[in-house]
Parts: sequence; structure tokens; C-alpha cells
Amino acid sequence: MNILENKRVLALSAVFALAFGGLVYYGYDRMTALDKAKAELDSINTTVLDYEQAEFPPTASTSKAMKAAAKKVEDTLKTIKADFATYESKCIGDGKAVHSVEFQKQVRGAIDDLARSAEEKGCRVSSSAADLGMATFKNSAATADEVPFRCFQLKAAKRVADIVLDSGAPVLEKIYCAPLPEPKARKAANFPLSLEVAFVAKRSEVQDGKVPVSVLPQVMNRLTSDKDFFFKVTGLWVAAKEANLPAIDAYQAPAEDPNQGDDVTASGEGSAAAEGAVRQIAVRKTGSPDETVHVHINLQVLYFNSNTSKK
Repeated sequence: MNILENKRVLALSAVFALAFGGLVYYGYDRMTALDKAKAELDSINTTVLDYEQAEFPPTASTSKAMKAAAKKVEDTLKTIKADFATYESKCIGDGKAVHSVEFQKQVRGAIDDLARSAEEKGCRVSSSAADLGMATFKNSAATADEVPFRCFQLKAAKRVADIVLDSGAPVLEKIYCAPLPEPKARKAANFPLSLEVAFVAKRSEVQDGKVPVSVLPQVMNRLTSDKDFFFKVTGLWVAAKEANLPAIDAYQAPAEDPNQGDDVTASGEGSAAAEGAVRQIAVRKTGSPDETVHVHINLQVLYFNSNTSKK
């Protein structure tokens, strides 16, 4: 492979490795920090495109520069691996085998824990969310080959439910755990498991540390910055509970000109009429802190395979 081919391989590697590393490493734990992350990725992309389009003569200085770029890619990959080690350890757990009966106990325990937590936080949990998307496994056992993945999916679904409750949602409407991928796909080094969550979000702000944040931004921020599960939001749907906004009140002409002063020389009857004039004040029709919306989020959580036995 000549130096120009090396350059192209290095550039393409940098595009994927550094861009992906940027998303993981720089990330963001608040929506307002997204612009900074995007700017960082744009800078990386511009640098890499410059590498790809430049003509590099096969000299010692070029070789040195390319080695430095390769070193940067290698360091970024190390950072990614270190970040992902935490996510992988969550998949492994304590390394002990979990059998179908034990998994069934975990399902029932997680359901009971959700009910207690919801009662403490004043959140109403609908029947479609109460079983954490695992209704099938409350009374019937999962197959042995599915247990490791279903066990992880259960933990991820419980984490999603906890995030919604902790963010102050008044209603948790639904938790759905999608079917597992085909057995062949489960053999990959990592693959996504799909989840869905639906809840009611209030417009009013609640205190999150020192910064007031309303329910939906809190949920999104906590999902994208979770330290145990690599969540990826694949869809977001938000709709007002009231489909139609209130109509505007019919216009009524004022009985008296509000800018006109009282006539002190007027007779008693005129003065009484002036006193009876009412100033109209605008009434808020929408934008109340107590307004609510329905939120539905589609998620994927990344599962990491490992040589450690989980079966």
C-alpha cells in the first residue's frame, strides 16, 4: 500500500473513530451544551477532510505528520474503549448465571419496586406501564437462550421508568420492550435492544440541582448522559393533551374611553356612570404552568457481548 492509499485509510478511519469518539467523549448532559459538541465534531470533520483532499509528498515530514494523526486516532479509540467498558460491565453484571426462574423473580421484583416508587413520587402508573413491558414473563419463564438479553432489557426499562418518575412526570403511560433481534444478530460484539416509553409531562419547571428544568428536558438529558446504559433516542413524539387552543373572546367595545379622565363638573348621574366603567384585562388562555403534553420516546439500548459467561 503506497502513501496515498495510507492517507485515505487514515482519513476515513479518523472520520469514523473521531466523530464517534466525539459523540461519546464530548457528549452533553444538558441540551444547551449540544452546540458545543456539534462544533467540536465539525472541527474534527473539517480537519479530516483536509487530510483526505491534500496532496502529501512521500517525505519524512509527511510520514511524521501521518504518524501523529494515527496516534490521535489510537488515543481516541482507547477513550472509546474505556467509556464502553462501563456499559459492558452493566451487561455482564456480577458474572453469575441467571436462569429462567431467577429472571422471573427479577421481573416481579422490578414491578413491585416501580409501584412503590411511583406512590412515593405521586406519579400515576397506567396498566400499560406497570409491568415494565415484561407482562409475558410474570407468569411464564423465558427461554434459556433469551434470559441474558431479557434480563438486561428489564434493567434498562426499569432505568427509563425511574428517570421519568424522578423527572417529575405526573403519569407514566406506557413501557414497551420490543422482541429480541434474531439469534444470529445477537452474536455480534454489540447490538441494540429496542424500548418505548410514554408519559405525561408538565410544562411547569422543577428544580434539578441549581437549574430549573421542566420534565421533558430532564428526561432527555438523563437518558443521553446515563452512565450505565448506552441509550440512543430514535424517535420523539409530543402532542398537547388539548388538541385545540381556546378561542379568542369576542370583541367588546369599552363603555368608556379608559384614557379619558373623570369630569369633575359632571352631575352625579354622570359620575356614577364613570365609576361603573370597567377596565378589561387580558386573560391567559394558554401557557399555564399546569399545562401537560403526551410524550412518546422510541429508544435503543446497546447490549455488549463478552467472553464472561452470562448463561
